[in-house]
Amino acid sequence: MLTFSLRRLLSIPPLVLVVSFLTFLLLKQAPGDFYSQMEADPTRSTTEVLRQKENAGLLVRLDRNQLVALGEFPDDGHRWSFADEGGERPVIRKDGTPVRAKEASRSLLKFQLDGIQYQCDDEAVVYRKVGAIEGFFSWLFNALTLDFGTSYKFNRPVFGIIAERLLNTLTLSLAALVIAYGLGIPLGIFAAVKPNSRLDHSAGIIAFLGLSIPTVFFALLAMLFASYTGWFPIGDMRSLDYDQYGFFGKIANRIHHLFLPALVLGTSAMAGYMRQARGNMIEALGQDYVRTARAKGVSEQGVLFKHAFRNAVNPLVTLFGYSLASLLSGSLLVEIVMNWPGLGRLIFEAISAKDEPLVLASVLISTLLLVFGNLAADILLAVVDPRVRLS
Repeated sequence: MLTFSLRRLLSIPPLVLVVSFLTFLLLKQAPGDFYSQMEADPTRSTTEVLRQKENAGLLVRLDRNQLVALGEFPDDGHRWSFADEGGERPVIRKDGTPVRAKEASRSLLKFQLDGIQYQCDDEAVVYRKVGAIEGFFSWLFNALTLDFGTSYKFNRPVFGIIAERLLNTLTLSLAALVIAYGLGIPLGIFAAVKPNSRLDHSAGIIAFLGLSIPTVFFALLAMLFASYTGWFPIGDMRSLDYDQYGFFGKIANRIHHLFLPALVLGTSAMAGYMRQARGNMIEALGQDYVRTARAKGVSEQGVLFKHAFRNAVNPLVTLFGYSLASLLSGSLLVEIVMNWPGLGRLIFEAISAKDEPLVLASVLISTLLLVFGNLAADILLAVVDPRVRLS
C-alpha cells in the first residue's frame, strides 16, 4: 500500500510537467496574444504596449551592444542597421542614412533575423521576443515558488484569482456529489429490493433520462425553468443584496444559488450510481451468505443492511475519488451556462482573452485535482476491499 502510494505520488511531477509544457506550446502556437489587439489600436502608443509586454515577460529589451551586434539586415525593401555614435540612443540607419525613431518604428515594428523576432517602439527601443522554451522554463521556475505571475486581463496576481474560483468549484462539485450519492444509492437499493415493481421502473426512467440528456442541454432547461417560475436565481452564487442578510440568511442565500447548478451537475452522476447500486444489490442478494443469514432467522432489515448492503456499497465507495475528478472536469459547461463563478468558467474566460499566465495556472491546478482525485479512489479501493493487493 505504501509502495503504491509513493509510486503514484512520484508519477505526479512528470505528468504535471508534460501537461504544462503542452499547454504552453499550444498557447504559443495560437495566432496573436493578449496584446495583439492593443498593438492594432491606432490610439495606443506602441511604446506603452511593448513595455507592458516586457513587464509580462513576453519581450526582452536589447542593450546598446546587442543592437550594434545585429549588424546590417534587410527589411521592408531597405537595409537597416544600428550604430553607436556616443549619443543617448543608438542611431538607426536606413540604407546608410540616419532616420528618426518614429519613422523607423513604422517599418521595424516587427522584424525577424535568424528565426528570432524583434519589435521596435517609437523611441527606437528594440525588444526580442522570448522563445517558447525559454518562456516555459522561466514560468516553471517561478511557479515552483507559487508565483504564477500577474493576469493580463484582471491585472491581479494569478494565485489569488484561482484561490477564489477554486473554492467555488469545489463547493459546487461536492454539493453535486452529495446529491448524486444521496439520491442515487437509496433509489438503487430500493429498486433492487423490489425488482420489476413500479419503483424499479420509475428509477429506471430517471436513470435513463439522467444518462441520456446532455449536461449542457439540461443546464439550459434548468435556466429556462428558473426564468419562468422565479423559484431559483439565475447566475452567480449570491444575490445583489447579500450583505444585508444576517449570518444564517447569507448561508441560505448561497444554498439557494447553489442548488440548481449542483442538481444539474449531479444528475448524470446520480443516474450512474443508481444503476450501479441496483446491480450490486441484486447480485449481493443472490449470494450464499444472504441465503444463510435468512435461514438463520435474521430479520429482512438485518439481511439487507448488515449483510447485502455492506458488500454492495464497496464498489461505490471506490468510485468516490473518480467521481470527484469527473465532476471537477465536468463542471466547465455548467459553470459557463449557469454563470457560476468557478474555475471552469475562469479557464474559458482566460483562453478567450489569451491570458497565458491564468490559463497555465488554471490548467495546472485542474490537473493536480484530477490526479489527486484518482489517487484517492485507488487508496479507497485498497482500504475498502481487502482482497485487492496494490503493493
